[in-house]
Amino acid sequence: MHEAPRRTTLASVPRRTPRVTNRLPDVLAGRGLTWGEVGRRALVPARHLRALRAPHANPPLALAERVAAALGTTIEELWTLAVEPAARGSR
Repeated sequence: MHEAPRRTTLASVPRRTPRVTNRLPDVLAGRGLTWGEVGRRALVPARHLRALRAPHANPPLALAERVAAALGTTIEELWTLAVEPAARGSR
């Protein structure tokens, strides 16, 4: 007799804490661009640009697409997601 395969449930999957790495400031510096120029190219208000300066800025997909397109690059070049193990004992 064969045993039924074990099902994986969400409760059995270890939780991970996603962390975004923001490379936009480095890309701008490397290209000699200002934040104002990015705002003009992407048609993004200054208040949204201020939020993108943080090291772990996690912009909405639509905003990330606009900025990447305005710079002629990909979202992945500007922001990456690294999954780190959750703190011990957290759920």
